[in-house]
Parts: sequence; structure tokens; C-alpha cells
Amino acid sequence: MHLATVVFSIFAAWRWGDWKNWEKYHTTMLYVAVCNLLYNFIYSKHLLWQLKPYLLYSHNVAELFYSFIVFPLSALILLSNYPSSFKGQILRIVQFVAVYTFMEWLFYLSDKIFYSSGWSIWWSLGWNFIMFPMWMLHHKKPLIAYAASVIFVMIVLKLFPVPLKP
Repeated sequence: MHLATVVFSIFAAWRWGDWKNWEKYHTTMLYVAVCNLLYNFIYSKHLLWQLKPYLLYSHNVAELFYSFIVFPLSALILLSNYPSSFKGQILRIVQFVAVYTFMEWLFYLSDKIFYSSGWSIWWSLGWNFIMFPMWMLHHKKPLIAYAASVIFVMIVLKLFPVPLKP
């Protein structure tokens, strides 16, 4: 199922991404990848969610596919088709939140993701409502997005602490 998500992401980016202007979105695509890698680094021994891959060997390999393919291509699609009207922007964010949350719910039902340390699909839903606007903020005002990212990381670490000792 995770591999199907990768393949669908590639198709969707080919179909709806603005490949002629991909350089405009490149830094945010990297930001998205780094953010996912940062989660996996900080929570490596105490994952809040863990992917159960079928054909992708391990959680770490699956996360690399998400970090370097799914999330950056999602950012490309979001950024290159972002409406100019406020109402359209809200609808686009809600659309992405709905798709991501629905996919995660399917992963949960099919036993392709499991949660620990108090995380749940509801936390993911809330996170998605933060994540997509952060991508837009990074695209428009990266320094503010970096500062906000530090604050959000600190909040998540407070809510879901990890031991400091290895």
C-alpha cells in the first residue's frame, strides 16, 4: 500500500504538478523532506507512528520514500495549484488534509501503520491542519516558517516527550 502511494504520488505530480517551474518550489520540497527526516531522527527509538511496509523492507526505507518522493511531490502539487482567493486556499488545504487523513485511515484499517505513545489518527488530523499551511508559509516566508517549525517541534516534544539518554 505504501508503494502504491509512491506510485500514485509520481502520477499525480506528473499530472498536476507545475514541472516547468519546479525550481520555484524546490526549497519548500526540500523543507518538507527535511522535516520528515527530522521527525524520524528525533523519534527514532520512540516512534509515534510506524509504517509497516510490505515491499519496502522496513519502516526506515518506507520513510525515505515518503521523505524524498511522496511529500516533496505533494508539496509541488499543492504549491503549483494554490488558489489566489482566501476561500480557495482554505478549500485546497482542507482537500489535502482530507486526502492525507483518509489515506492514513486506510493504512490503519489495513494494518500498514500503527501508533504508540498516545499518538492516534486524531493527532495526525490535527498535524495535517498544521503541516500544509506550514508548507505554504515556507514557500512565501521561509524564515518565519523556520521559526514556527522550531516552536511546533518544541510543542510536539512537550506533548510526546522522548528520553534524552540513548
